Amino acid sequence: MKTFGMVLFYALLALGVTVIIVTAFRTKRFISALILSVLQGIGSLFAVNFIGSFISVHIPVNALSLSVSSIGGAPGVALLLFSQVLFR
Repeated sequence: MKTFGMVLFYALLALGVTVIIVTAFRTKRFISALILSVLQGIGSLFAVNFIGSFISVHIPVNALSLSVSSIGGAPGVALLLFSQVLFR
């Protein structure tokens, strides 16, 4: 079951990254859209940890969570929350 969960995790991450890159190319401002997506992902990671402290939801801030949230943006943070619930 854990291997299926990991395959699902990576498939959803790849789908999210593909959607972000396609929309960044469509805006004709690729670099600024990419930078804003990274900042949005990291900001949402820290927002989830701040708000989650009141409702006992926590995503550990490490290299994996920072890279997933910066590559995936806010959907990447939602994916981290989903995987945390899935693997509990």
